[in-house]
Amino acid sequence: MCRTFLEALTNLVYLTQRTPHDAAAVLENMRIAESQLSRLGEITRTTLSFYRAQAEATDFDMVKIAESALLIHSRRARSQKVEVHKELKGPATARVFAGEILQVVSNLIINALDAVPESGGVLSLRARTLGGKIHISVSDNGSGIDSSMSKVMFEAHQTTKKHGIGLGLWLSKNIAERHKGTITYRCEKRPDKTGTTFKLSLPISHTLRKI
Repeated sequence: MCRTFLEALTNLVYLTQRTPHDAAAVLENMRIAESQLSRLGEITRTTLSFYRAQAEATDFDMVKIAESALLIHSRRARSQKVEVHKELKGPATARVFAGEILQVVSNLIINALDAVPESGGVLSLRARTLGGKIHISVSDNGSGIDSSMSKVMFEAHQTTKKHGIGLGLWLSKNIAERHKGTITYRCEKRPDKTGTTFKLSLPISHTLRKI
């Protein structure tokens, strides 16, 4: 994510150096650079707030974590022209290590962006509370997952990505289980609908249950 912003800033510096006497171009490049730096700062501050050292799990709003994960990858979603749908119903508080859960949701969003078609891509992010648990689901309208992967999907070093190492879902599953939660998936391969939905389910905070 940070690399994308830095590449954009490097390109702007290069363009400015090529046209140092074009005042209008220089001002426009600086305006864009300022916008990029502001955006990068916003994402960095949000992300670091979840990664502060935690000696133990703490109550966090899962809606805020889901929105932050989406913000991190919003630039990529726009560049791919992916239509993003959000349905985030709060409050949805769970006792978690926030940085780890942000990593899980972020990984699911990356997988969805990898899976959507080149044109007409759709990503849906949902959060809701049901049955004493908080459910965060990430859906795509890709071609679905091959049945040969169904039994090994959450094992280490299993991937269908050309440059993948197959640790994302394995790590996500371990993080979910550490939080006494689960990750499940559902695949659609119908003539009128294709895609995959991954769902992270976590227990509602005990603090809220007592209210």
